[in-house]
Amino acid sequence: MRKALVALLLFSVASCNSPQTKELKEQHTTVSEEKHAVCTPDTPLAEGKGVKVTLADFRYTWKLLSPQSRNFFAAHPEELLKRMVNRRLVVNYVESTGLAERSGLEKEMEEFKKEWLARYYVSAEAKKRLKPVTNEEIVERFKELFPKKDPSKMSKGDKDFIRHELEVKHFDQAVKSLYDEVTKKLKIERKGDKLVASCCGLEVEAPYNKKREKELQNYLKEKFLTEYFYRQALKAGYDKLPRFKHMYEEYYATRAVELFRKELEKGIKVTDEEAKAFYEKNKERFKMPDRVKAVVFYFKSKERALEAKKMLESGKSWQDVARRLGQFNAKEKFYYRDPKDPIGALVFMNGNPKKGQVFVADFGGKYVTVYVEKFVPGGVLPYKEVKNYVKLVLKRQKLRQAEVEKLRKLWKEKGVKLENLSCLKGSL
Repeated sequence: MRKALVALLLFSVASCNSPQTKELKEQHTTVSEEKHAVCTPDTPLAEGKGVKVTLADFRYTWKLLSPQSRNFFAAHPEELLKRMVNRRLVVNYVESTGLAERSGLEKEMEEFKKEWLARYYVSAEAKKRLKPVTNEEIVERFKELFPKKDPSKMSKGDKDFIRHELEVKHFDQAVKSLYDEVTKKLKIERKGDKLVASCCGLEVEAPYNKKREKELQNYLKEKFLTEYFYRQALKAGYDKLPRFKHMYEEYYATRAVELFRKELEKGIKVTDEEAKAFYEKNKERFKMPDRVKAVVFYFKSKERALEAKKMLESGKSWQDVARRLGQFNAKEKFYYRDPKDPIGALVFMNGNPKKGQVFVADFGGKYVTVYVEKFVPGGVLPYKEVKNYVKLVLKRQKLRQAEVEKLRKLWKEKGVKLENLSCLKGSL
């Protein structure tokens, strides 16, 4: 989840060599005159109306980056700063235009806050209740797993594995005890046209529906527990934790970016004429090599692989063979004339395979039986088969350009200036 959030909030950080990177470099940027910057966590690196990025913000975002992104931004730290400004501009735009309110983002964020803090509270309290794993427990579990082995000869690897397993078990038990303490006091009853869950001075309710009563009881139980532990988290001050604040901000920014893009998409259209013209100009992009649609069965013994071959060659369908031999994960898939793909190399070994051909091979002690469904010659895919894909490609291109243009406009409107850039050098 964490990597996904960062990828979104920084506008495609992972694709550092994409065309968008060049567009971002050309984005309107003003750098204020810098004189002997004093670099502290509160030092501003970018400022504008309603927008500010400090050195502490920059360092925090840097810690979240993947190794691939760090390699790029280590050489281009100013680009990372610009993308952080972009994120803040988008958040500001979504809030100031009322888009956040219209989309129900505030309500969604309240639910996110409750669920995150409730889970955090339960986890933190469960850790306080954890009992240390004893050697006696480890020996007992070892005997359960390996009844014929001598516990005194237990390896360090086995001991570490069992200890970890028992620690997880103890933690789950501690979590369960927290929930049990509340649920045993919880009452769920009908009050007029409402179904009400109550305990410990707290009530949650839902409209009563006799046909869905059991479903509603489970719903109210979960809702109550979330609300109860959320309130306990507030009492403990967990909503003041920097970890929570950062997580909340990142999630909010991610959703803001999604709303921003959806808003821009409303004004983007791709006509049939545009799509056809793009296809005609870029036909090589839609060229496919020779390929085979086949089904692969995997076996531990050669005898079973040959049995499958015999059944397939006798005319039985591959679905019937799959059922009889317990190959429930078998499915059709395309394979290409690729020396790096053992299945593709096998079926194309003696030229183009034909429908109904069956191959058996030994892949290092694992046997495969391959049934050929059909051979598909290569060539340029017809327009009707790729029309929707072409439109999707063009829509993405237009969206990317719309993003760049809108962000350039927002930079100018908010008067964003980059400053104290010398502080970036020592921050990575």
